[in-house]
Amino acid sequence: MQREYEVLTHLLHNDRTSQRKIALGTGLSVGTVNFLIKRMVRKGLVKLERVNGKTLRYVITPKGMTEKTRLACRYLISSYQHIATITEALGNVVSRQAAVHGTTPQVVLYGTHNEIMDILRIAAGALRLQHTEFSEPEDLFAYVAGRPNGNTDLLVVTWAVEDDQRVPPDVSRVNILNCI
Repeated sequence: MQREYEVLTHLLHNDRTSQRKIALGTGLSVGTVNFLIKRMVRKGLVKLERVNGKTLRYVITPKGMTEKTRLACRYLISSYQHIATITEALGNVVSRQAAVHGTTPQVVLYGTHNEIMDILRIAAGALRLQHTEFSEPEDLFAYVAGRPNGNTDLLVVTWAVEDDQRVPPDVSRVNILNCI
């Protein structure tokens, strides 16, 4: 479904294109693009028009536009559900940490700046958590070393195994993806 959405989106903006250009624009293989376009033509989502002997034009049909909208809606609903799930998981982790230490922990989001960090920012905001973000190990180590009262109230939240292994050993950490 996601792949069909990507192809439809590409075609919406580039009707005079080739399957190779669609593949480059979507990150899919040419074979996958060929398969998807054939399937979308059979479903009536895309119509092929011959421009000349060698060139085809891909036209999204009204049914194709409806399907693109439906797929976008499904994607948004799925994304929102992921945000809600991660928010709930972060809230549970912070609550457990607070119960153990008697205070809400200072949350550090540590890892690559990507969509998961964006979701964790949204989750922290929804939970009204003060948080800090680091993507480099030396920045995290400097932050941990510079805390005057120790690290008992610190919780480092990661989402990649390689980042888990870079957290100082005396600091509480959780890979949020293991909590959902």
